[in-house]
Amino acid sequence: MIIAVYLGLTFLLTVMGIERQMAGLQVFIISIFLTPIVGIFYIYSKKNKTSKINYYHCSECNYIYPVKMSDCPICMEKGVKVKLKRYESPFKVANVVGVLHVA
Repeated sequence: MIIAVYLGLTFLLTVMGIERQMAGLQVFIISIFLTPIVGIFYIYSKKNKTSKINYYHCSECNYIYPVKMSDCPICMEKGVKVKLKRYESPFKVANVVGVLHVA
């Protein structure tokens, strides 16, 4: 029973390491040979390699941009200057607005 729990924790830590964009094999080896507690410290001591993306939404044309912009380029082509609102997730924008177009 103890071995099953030990291997289960090791597997769980390996999955956590893979989700944080780390080397899953490295986390697995550390967790299996140096206990899962050392594996937890290893995972949380390393910086997460994924970067946070902000999304910018135009309220006029309902386009969403994954790059930082201050004004909507599509509306600027029409001669209208519209400030973009920043969101952390496209799902949050979709919940607020409804239908979106990704540029």
